[in-house]
Amino acid sequence: MDDEFDNLDSNTPSRKVSKTKGIGEFLLVIRDRWLLAVALALPFSLGYVYVKFQDTEFFQSSASFRLIPPPAVLNLQKVDRDTQVQGLVAKHTEGLNSQELRASVIQKISDNPESKSIMLAPYLRDGMPVGISATVSYSISVTPPSDGRPRFIISSTSRSPKGAMLIADIVQSEYEKIHKSRKSQQVESVRNLLENLLKQSMLKEQSLGDEMATYKKEKNLPFIEDEKKNSSVRKGQYSSEITNSKLGQIKIDSLLRQVLQIQARIGTRANSSKSSDIDNDIAVIKDFFEIDAIESFGNVPALRKTLYDLEKTRQRYEEGNPGYLERHPKMLENARSVQEVKNSLIAEVTASIEDLKDKRIQLIAQEREFQQAMGKVQQQSMQLSEIEEWLVNKGRELAVVRTSTDQIQRRLNEVRIEQALPSEQEEPLHKEQFAYLPGAPFTPNKANIRNTGLYIFFGLFVLIPVCLEFVDNRVKSPFDVEVFIGKDLIAGIPKISDVEEIQRPLIVGNDLDDGLTESFRSMYSKIQMNSVTDYPKSILITSAIPSEGKSLISANLAYSCANHGRKTILIDFDLRRPGLHKFCDLENKQGLVTLINEASSSPDTIDSSIKSTAHEIHPNLYILPSGGKTRAATEMLEQKEFDIVLAALRREFDVIIVDSPPIGLFPDSLAIARKVDEVLFVTRYGKVSRKVAKNLVENLEETGVNVLGVVLNDLPQKKTPGYYYSGYYGYGYFRYKYYNKYYGKDTGEEVSFKKKS
Repeated sequence: MDDEFDNLDSNTPSRKVSKTKGIGEFLLVIRDRWLLAVALALPFSLGYVYVKFQDTEFFQSSASFRLIPPPAVLNLQKVDRDTQVQGLVAKHTEGLNSQELRASVIQKISDNPESKSIMLAPYLRDGMPVGISATVSYSISVTPPSDGRPRFIISSTSRSPKGAMLIADIVQSEYEKIHKSRKSQQVESVRNLLENLLKQSMLKEQSLGDEMATYKKEKNLPFIEDEKKNSSVRKGQYSSEITNSKLGQIKIDSLLRQVLQIQARIGTRANSSKSSDIDNDIAVIKDFFEIDAIESFGNVPALRKTLYDLEKTRQRYEEGNPGYLERHPKMLENARSVQEVKNSLIAEVTASIEDLKDKRIQLIAQEREFQQAMGKVQQQSMQLSEIEEWLVNKGRELAVVRTSTDQIQRRLNEVRIEQALPSEQEEPLHKEQFAYLPGAPFTPNKANIRNTGLYIFFGLFVLIPVCLEFVDNRVKSPFDVEVFIGKDLIAGIPKISDVEEIQRPLIVGNDLDDGLTESFRSMYSKIQMNSVTDYPKSILITSAIPSEGKSLISANLAYSCANHGRKTILIDFDLRRPGLHKFCDLENKQGLVTLINEASSSPDTIDSSIKSTAHEIHPNLYILPSGGKTRAATEMLEQKEFDIVLAALRREFDVIIVDSPPIGLFPDSLAIARKVDEVLFVTRYGKVSRKVAKNLVENLEETGVNVLGVVLNDLPQKKTPGYYYSGYYGYGYFRYKYYNKYYGKDTGEEVSFKKKS
C-alpha cells in the first residue's frame, strides 16, 4: 500500500470549522421537522384567518368640503393669505368635530323613521338593542392644501352600506346649515368685540402718552437729552478744575520743600561761618533767589538791584586811593543802607513764603469745592438715569399698546371687508363630494387577513423547527460535534436499511454496499489525518451508551485498515457482553482473557499463543475474541500480564483496534484508554445529549490519550446528502452514487487490483 494515507505530521494545522450554522444547515433543520412545523403552523394560521373573518362587517362612506378662501379683492400678501387659510382650517375643523354637530346629526336621524330604521336594522337583526347615538360614527380629516385650498373629508362607518352613506350625507348637510346660520351672527359679534378692544387700546395709548408728558413736566425736563449733555459738560469742566488744583498743590509742595532744604543749608552754614553778620545775611538772602517764585515776588527784583548797587559802591570805597576804612562816615552810611535793604529783602522773602502757603490752602479749598460740585452733578446724573429708565419702560409699554392697536385695527378692517364682500364670497366652504353608497365592507379586509395568515404560517413554519433545534440538545449534526463537543467529525455513517443486521460488520469486508464502503474509507483517511502516532498503534472504539454502533464501526474500520495494507487485529474488550465473534462464526472459548492467564504462567510463549488464538478472517485482518466474560476488567488491566500481551500484539500487528463497552455505563473504557494510543468516540444520531457526550470526551482526554474525533452513526437518509455535500465527509455515500453513474458498474466492468497481504 502506498504511503499517501500515512500519518500526517502532528504540526499540520487542522481544518478550521465555522462556529455558526449556515443557511444550508438551517434548511436541513427545517426539512427534518417540516411535518411537525406544518402540523403546528397550519392550525394557528387557519385559526387566525377564521377568527378575523368572523369580525363584524363595517361599511365606509365619505363626503367632503373644499375650502376656497376669498379672492384677491383683499389684496393680501402670501403670508397673510396663508395665515388666513390656517385660521379658517382650524375654525372648520373645530366645527366639524364639535358636540353640537354630533347632537344635531343624531337628532336628525332620530326624527326620521326611515333613517332610524336603516341605522338600527343590523343591530336588531343580531339581537343587539342599541340607541341611535351608538350607531353614529364618523371622523374628520384635512388633506394638505393644494393651491391654498384644503379639503375636509368626512369619513363615516356603519354596519350597513346605506347607514354609512346616510351618516356622511347628514353630517355634511347639517354642518353646512349650522355654519351658514351662525356666520353672520359670529361676524357681527367679532366686529363689535374688535371695536370695543380698539377703543380700549386707543384710550390706554392716550393715557400712557399723557402720563409721560406729565412726568416730564413735573421733573422740568422737556428734553432729557439736553439735560444729559449739559450734565456731561459740567462733569468735564469740574474734573479739569480738580486736576488743575491738584497740579498746583503739587507745584507749591515742591517749592516749599526747596525752601525747607535752603533753610536747613543756611542754618548749617551760619554755625560754621566766621564772616561778618552783613555778609551772612546777604548770603542767606541770595540762597532764596534760587526759587523763581521768590525771586520774582513783589519788590524783590528792585531790592536786589539796590543791594547790588550798594555792594558796588562799597567796593569802590574800599579800592579807592586811599581807600576808606570801616569807620569812615561813607562806609558807615553804606553799611546802614545795605542793612536796610537786607531787612527789606528778608521781609519780602518771608512774605513770598507765606504767600506760597496761602496759595496752597486756597488750592485745597478750591479742590474741595469742585469735588462737592462734582458730587452734585453725579447725583443729578443718577436722577436723570432713573427718569430716563422710567420713560423707556413707559415707551416700551406704549409701543406694545400701539402694536396691539394696529393689529386690532387691521383685523377689524378685514372683518369689515368680509362683511362688505358679495354674498357668494360669504361662505368659502363648498361641497366637493357627496356621500356615496359603498359596495363592499372595508373591515374585515379579507385580502389582508389572508396575507397575514400566510405570513403567520410561513413564520411559524420556519420558527418552530429552529426553536426546537435549539431546545433539542442531542447530538445530531456536525455542528453539534465540532462546536458543542469540540472535536472533529471523523465520519458520518448513513442509516443502514438494506443490509441485514448480522451482516453489517461485514459491509467493507464483503463489499455489501458501495456507498457505505466509501464512508468507511473516508473515515480511515480522516483518522490518518488526525493521528499523531506512528505504526504500530492501538485505537480504542467506545461510545456513551449501548446500541450506538461501536462494534459495527470497529469491525468495518478494521476491514478498511486491512484493505489499506495494514496488518490489523480486532480485539473484543467488551468483557461483560462480548459479541464480535458472532459475525464471523467463531467460538468464544479462547481469546484475550485466556492469553492473559497464559502470560502469568508462561510469558515466554505469549507470541505463539497469540498466533494460535487470533483468527484470520480476512487478508491482513485478525480477530481476538474476549475469551469469556468477567466483571473484573479494570483489575485485569492493572496486571502486568495485560501489558505483556499488549506489547506482544504491538510486535505482531500494525493496527490494534479495541472494541470496548460504553464509557457512560462502565469504567472499562477509561481504564483501557490509558493503555492505548488513540480513541475514537462513536455516537448515534439523536441518542445522547451534547453535554453528556462532551463530558465523556473530556474524561477520555484526562487519561492522556489522543482523541481522534467523533463518528456520527445512523444518520437519516434525508439528512445525509446535505451533510455530505456540505463538505464534511469527502467522497461519501451519496457522492459515491453520484459518480457511480459515470464510473461504476452501470457503464463497464470494475477494474480490480491485488491488495497487499
